[in-house]
Amino acid sequence: MYADKSVMIFPQPLDSSGGMPLRVQLREGVLAAIGDGRLAAGDQLPTMRELAVHLLIDLNTVQRAYAELERLGAVETRRARGSFVTHAPPV
Repeated sequence: MYADKSVMIFPQPLDSSGGMPLRVQLREGVLAAIGDGRLAAGDQLPTMRELAVHLLIDLNTVQRAYAELERLGAVETRRARGSFVTHAPPV
C-alpha cells in the first residue's frame, strides 16, 4: 500500500557510502518532499517498518528520523494511526 509513497519520497536509494548519515538523508528527503509538494499537509507517511524494508535500512534509523521530523514540527505521529505531514511548514 505504501510502496508507491516510499518510491515517491525516495526515487533513488539512500547513499550508504558514509558521506551523510542515513538518518539525515531520510529526514532531508521527507523535508524535500514536503517542500516541493510531493507530500502535502495531512498526507500519511509510510509506516516506519515499511520504509525500512523499502530502503533496506535498520528500523531504528527510520524511527530516529521520524522522531527528528516530529521535533521539527513537520510530522505528527498519531498512536495506532501512523505519521502524518502537519499543516505547519517545516522549520
